[in-house]
Amino acid sequence: MDKPIILAAVLSLAACAGVPPERPSASDAPEAWRRGEALSSPQCDAPLTPNEQAVGREALATCLQEGEVAAHWLTTLDAPYLTDLVAAAIAENHALAQQRDALEIARQQVRLARAARLPGLNLALSGQRGRADDSAPVVERFDLNATAEFTLDLWGRLGDGEREALLALSAEEARYRAAERRLVADVVGASFDVAAAIQLQTLYEQRLDNLAQSLDVIDSGYRSGLNSALDVYLARNTLEQERANVANQRQQRMGATVSLELLLADYPDGQLDVGEALPELAEPVAAGAPSELLQRRPDVQRAWFELLAADAAVAVAHKNRFPSFALSANARDSTDAFGQLLSGGALAWSTAASLIQPLFQGGRLLALHEQARRRLSRAERRYLETVYQAFSEVELELSRTLSLQARHAAFDNAKANAEAALTLAFDQYQRGLVGYTAVLESQRRAFDAQTTVIELRNQLLQSRVALLLALGGEF
Repeated sequence: MDKPIILAAVLSLAACAGVPPERPSASDAPEAWRRGEALSSPQCDAPLTPNEQAVGREALATCLQEGEVAAHWLTTLDAPYLTDLVAAAIAENHALAQQRDALEIARQQVRLARAARLPGLNLALSGQRGRADDSAPVVERFDLNATAEFTLDLWGRLGDGEREALLALSAEEARYRAAERRLVADVVGASFDVAAAIQLQTLYEQRLDNLAQSLDVIDSGYRSGLNSALDVYLARNTLEQERANVANQRQQRMGATVSLELLLADYPDGQLDVGEALPELAEPVAAGAPSELLQRRPDVQRAWFELLAADAAVAVAHKNRFPSFALSANARDSTDAFGQLLSGGALAWSTAASLIQPLFQGGRLLALHEQARRRLSRAERRYLETVYQAFSEVELELSRTLSLQARHAAFDNAKANAEAALTLAFDQYQRGLVGYTAVLESQRRAFDAQTTVIELRNQLLQSRVALLLALGGEF
């Protein structure tokens, strides 16, 4: 085949290489957070109601404000102990350590890709000693052989391979940042779960003490002929049920503590100092513009770099079908005495050039190229899925915050009313105005409201952390 025809065929193949994908622009993102409109409404600046003044608006303070997402949101939670917990988790967590290993593997892959573009130099030293037969003298021979090889990157295939490795490294760095932020959010959330479990256990134990005191009053009244035996049995039943609740809550507290210890890689001997106070949410959230989310979220960045790396892999697979051109050089010195190597004698040397064009490999190169194209298509879909998932996570957390705020405010009012009703019901029971069933119902309502308020306060904190994580906030 004529050289011009071969060159024309190669150039036509090169023209078929893939075009790097275009990244969605800021105009593709929504203009504003739809669920955030209610959180940035004038009611966020409205005067506090008497109940809000009593409990503070901190539990309701998730109103959005203009500005950039918090760069150090961990400090906004007003819980100094979190700093030490987060630092310990980042240093010791096993899953994050695996991500660091994966990141180092990606860095070494870049070194391998760069090494392929550099000349290779090998030096071989060999020696032998022997004789042909028993009557022949002993012969020694020493050889020193230096070989250099270099592959010319005519079509940019090796350059594309290095670009793929660099993009894969960038994707791995973004993956590590995402894992680190997720770990921080998990540690913070787990610490809130522990604090809430401690508060609930304290509440159960206090209620157990109150029920025991109530039983003593009822039993004393029964012995005096003021109360019926049914009231005593009902009070005893309620007391035993509460004793079971205390035992169950202790187990819940242990489970929450173990979960936090596992995140800290400090199980089972961790000495945790979390405390039972849930921090107050005093600052509103700055959500920023939806278009900024593409730059802040490390998982979106990771998906984008993976997309670019897949595009580079297509170029590599495409150019593997092109001819490869390599240069090599060899220098050799042989002597009967080791000390005479490189003593200035004549060296044997040679240079060579080779051109290799794949002609038939059973469709292997074509299959590899098609696999790379399909991986690129998957990466494109994965990137779009990640982008829309990021938007939806913010919207869902904003909606969840609205619901939690409304529920917390309602149950806080219900808690105050139920506690007042319980005090009134027990007083009326002691005066014989109502039956003990009215006291039991008041106790149930008061306890349910108290428990729900603690749980909702924890959920509000968990939602705040999840919202900041979804917004791509730095900790």
